[in-house]
Amino acid sequence: MSLGMWIRGGLLTLGLAGVPWAALVEAGAVQPTGFRVGFSMDEERRAPLTVAFTAQAPTEDRVEWDFGDGSVAQGTRVTHTYYRAGTYTLRARLIDTRGQVRATATGLVQVLSGGPEHAEAVVLLGRGEVRLSAAGSVAYRPGTPSFTLNGRPVGGGPVQIAAGEYRATVRVPGERGTLERTVAFRIAPLAASVPFETEVLRLTNQARARGWNCATLREGGPALPALTRDPQLEVAALAQSAGMALHGYFDHKSGLDGSTPMQRVQATGLRPQAVAENIAAGQRTPEEVVQAWLRSPGHCHNIMGDFSRIGVSYVNRAGSPHLHYWTQVFAAPAE
Repeated sequence: MSLGMWIRGGLLTLGLAGVPWAALVEAGAVQPTGFRVGFSMDEERRAPLTVAFTAQAPTEDRVEWDFGDGSVAQGTRVTHTYYRAGTYTLRARLIDTRGQVRATATGLVQVLSGGPEHAEAVVLLGRGEVRLSAAGSVAYRPGTPSFTLNGRPVGGGPVQIAAGEYRATVRVPGERGTLERTVAFRIAPLAASVPFETEVLRLTNQARARGWNCATLREGGPALPALTRDPQLEVAALAQSAGMALHGYFDHKSGLDGSTPMQRVQATGLRPQAVAENIAAGQRTPEEVVQAWLRSPGHCHNIMGDFSRIGVSYVNRAGSPHLHYWTQVFAAPAE
C-alpha cells in the first residue's frame, strides 16, 4: 500500500494596501468613496502571467483600468494577461456619472521571465473520454491553443473515445512560430464505486467536524467546515487515479504527461488560490484509505487544511500494480 501528498499555494492575493502595492486617493473627494482595489495572481509571477483585478466601488460609478502595457479595460472585475517580463504600473480610476474622476489607485505588477517558450500538454483521462489542455505552456504572445487526437482536430473536451492507444498533440502560437507537444496515452475500462467515493467524503468531513489533531492523532481539536464536492476537481481527481491505474506510475507528477496537481486543476478551467492532493494505492476500502491519510502528517494536514472544495476519485483496474487507486484534490477558490 502506498500514500502520497502534495500541496502548493497557487495564487497570491493582495489588497491594494498590501506590499508591493500602495494606494493613492486623489484629493477632491468631499466624502469617502469606498474605492478599494485588489488582485490575485500565481505566486511565482512568471510570464505569461494572468492577473485577476477586483474593485469595490459605488454601483453608480464605473471603474477604468490601465494595465501599464498599453491595454485598458472597464468593470469592477477584470482579468489581464502580461505576456512579457517587466514591471508594470497599473492605474485604476473611479469615474462618476458626470465623467469626473473621484479616486485613483495605482500599483506595481512585477512579472518575471517564464524561461524559454514551450508547449505543455495536459491529458485528463476519464471514463470513455478525455480532456486536453495547454495549461503550463509558456508563450509570449496572445493565442488560442489547438488540439489533435490521432491527427484529427478536436476541442479541449470532453472528447468521447473508445478503448485504445492515442496520440494527443497540443499546438500553441509562440513569438517565433508554433510550439508543439505530443503525448501518447491509452484508455481502457476502469471499475468505479460511487459509494466508495461518497464514503471517503463522509469520513473526511467527519474528521474535520470532530477536530482531528494531526499531531496527537486524536479527535477533539477545533471543528472545521465540511468540504463540498466540486465537479471540476472531480475531473482532476479522476484524471490522476485513471492515469496511475492505466500507466503504472504512483506520483503526483503524472507519468503520462508530466503534469502537476496544479496544472491538472487549471486544465479544468479553475484558477484556485491553493491546491493540495492526496493519493493512495492498494487500500481496499474507504475506511482503510482515510485512516491511512489521517495518520500520515502531510496527508492529514491536507485533509484538515484551509480548503472548502474537494474532488474524490476511486478506480479499480484488474492487472494493474496496485489494483485500487484513490485521489483527493483540495482547493481554496480565489477571492
